Amino acid sequence: MLGAAAAWAAFSALSPSPALAQTAPSAQHGPFPGGPTTLIVPYAAGGLTDNLARALGQRLAERWGQPVVVDNRAGGGTVIGTTAAARAPADGRTLLVTSFGFTTNPFMVANLPYKPSALEPLAMIAVAPAILFVHPSVPADDVPSLVKYLKTSGKPFSFASSGNGSSPHIGAELFASLIGVNIVHVPYRGNGPGLNDLIGGQVQAMFDSKAALSFVKAGKLKALGISALKPSALAPDLKPIAQSGVPELANFATGSWFGVLVPEGTPKPIQSRLYSDIRAVLDTPDMREAIDRAGVEPLLLSQAEFAAYLKVEAERWGPVIRDKHIKAD
Repeated sequence: MLGAAAAWAAFSALSPSPALAQTAPSAQHGPFPGGPTTLIVPYAAGGLTDNLARALGQRLAERWGQPVVVDNRAGGGTVIGTTAAARAPADGRTLLVTSFGFTTNPFMVANLPYKPSALEPLAMIAVAPAILFVHPSVPADDVPSLVKYLKTSGKPFSFASSGNGSSPHIGAELFASLIGVNIVHVPYRGNGPGLNDLIGGQVQAMFDSKAALSFVKAGKLKALGISALKPSALAPDLKPIAQSGVPELANFATGSWFGVLVPEGTPKPIQSRLYSDIRAVLDTPDMREAIDRAGVEPLLLSQAEFAAYLKVEAERWGPVIRDKHIKAD
């Protein structure tokens, strides 16, 4: 289950309005959590984590008969929003919906204004394996031929990313480190500009989401593999990079995870109820359909499993960040 750490894509756009839903109280589920609930998202509105939070919040509001509001606190490489969540009352009415940066920021940001332990893992809800895309001019049609080219060409090879310290950046650095080569990292302000330059040939490769597969069909990009440890339903025709036959990449996986955390000290009965309701919401047909449309792979982990997963993520990415001296934007 821990090895499933990757499955990735663009969540279908939902309304950017912060107020998600408010319905009449449900006799079946009772007046939980006893008032309005805030989902803090440490990213700007319209991104994948934000859209996933809105889809989840809408259905929790319907279940609880209480308003659920998404509060976007972007900035500081997720530090601003995460700090706000860490300092919120531990009453079950403030949740943090976050992603990859939660495990990497302690290695990239000096003097964090919060302790990672100030937030307790509640539930992991989805993962998104990244796909390795290259420009058609790159003389490789699969991962082994790309690795051979990188090791023998003697030419600079550039990877685009959505910014310093982003999952595409750190994933590319891990890929290069494992096969023993150096790359040129080209950071952009988001995936879109990086993808545009990849299509234009200004950069040569990028780890991106399933959404970019449309450019493969149009002949503008090549997809060489998916960064999961086993085949993924998100891209069934793509071989996992870990199964490409390159020994150094046998355990390679990268991408994003999406999960919910609560302030430390939130009463255990409240945490249990929150987890139970999130699990029930994720099992509804319309939520499953929304996740499938997004190209994100549902992966519900319990609190203990999620905590173990985050520990594994920190152990995997910490050395890469330190060795490559990666700093967040």
